Parts: sequence; C-alpha cells; structure tokens
Amino acid sequence: MRTRSKLLLATLTVAVMLASAVATASAGRLSVSEARFRITWSSLELSGFATNVRCALTLEGSYHSRTSAKTAEALAGYITGATVRHPCTGGEAWAFNGTENLEGTTLANSLPWHIRYESFSGTLPNITEITDKLVGARFLIKATFLGITIRCVYTTTATEPAHGPTRRDITSRTLTSHRAEGSIRSETGGCPTGTFSGEGPITTPAGARITVTLI
Repeated sequence: MRTRSKLLLATLTVAVMLASAVATASAGRLSVSEARFRITWSSLELSGFATNVRCALTLEGSYHSRTSAKTAEALAGYITGATVRHPCTGGEAWAFNGTENLEGTTLANSLPWHIRYESFSGTLPNITEITDKLVGARFLIKATFLGITIRCVYTTTATEPAHGPTRRDITSRTLTSHRAEGSIRSETGGCPTGTFSGEGPITTPAGARITVTLI
C-alpha cells in the first residue's frame, strides 16, 4: 500500500511538472491591454558635457500589435510623439519632431522611431522587466564641452540603439515605469559620447495603467 502511494505521489509530481513546463513553453507571446502608451520623465539626464543636461521629456507611441512574440529584434511599437519641455538645466535639448524651433528654423521630423524587443528579466511567467531597443531617436543638444558651447546631434541607430527596461509588477501584471540607460554617440564631429539616465512612469495617454500578460 505504501509503495502504491509513493508511486501515485511520484506520478502526480511528474504530471504537475510537465503541466508547468508546457504552460511556460506555450507562453511565447506578450499581450498588452492598451494600444497606446506615454512615458514621462520629469528629468532625463544626458551626461558627458561640462555639466549634465537635464530635461523633462514625454514620449508617446503605439504598440505594433496587441500581441507580440518574445523574439529578439521583433518590432514592438513606434514612438510617434516626442516633446521636450523647455528650459532644460545644464544646457538645452530639442527633439527632431517637425515642430521644434531653433532660432527661427524648424527641425526636421525623424518620427516615427522604432521600438524593437530585446529581452526580459525574471522567471516565466513572472516577468519583472521587458527591455527594448529604440532606433531612430534624434535629438539636438546644446551644452558646454571643454569650455566651448557646442551643438551636437545624437541619433540612435540599429547598430547603436538606446536600451531601456520597462518594469512590470508581477502581482498586478501592469507596467510601472521605464528606465532610460546606456551611451549614445554623436554624429557631430568633436562632440562627446553621452550617457542617458532617468526613470519615468509609463501609462496610456489618458493616464491608465497598461497590463501585460503572457499567452
């Protein structure tokens, strides 16, 4: 009788493990509850100059699809709006959004910028962060470097993208904030390589939370 009980327990244990493995393996796609998002930084910092340039920045965009595969380089969405709040501190910054005016000249529009999936952190199904790459983001920075006031254009590319993880609460399954990080090289000669840093909340444009589930 004891042997039969042990065998039954072992069989149930294996069944549970297999069921868990199947569920985890099948969770190959991410599903978002909303089609659009907004990320707001009260202070996004770009270091590398005599003083760090800090600006309030808002990015708005849309997901490429309400469901997407956890596949590296897959298109996850687009940034369709970029607004820098002036003035900044430590310097100045402008986004190439087709509306920013610099001394009577309107900067060109480089939107939309592409968001590509990179990786996730945590153990399935408890994803704690989703990291994406931002390609095509374009800014003009005015700051002091080596005692000289300079203007530098920075653009993220497919080979040198901006990286940033979005935090996900595993209990509510909602996205909470997005963290900008990593270095970015300038295409303007004589300008330093900058480093982005800063974290801001992510919501819908109306301020609602966005839920991400595995399917």
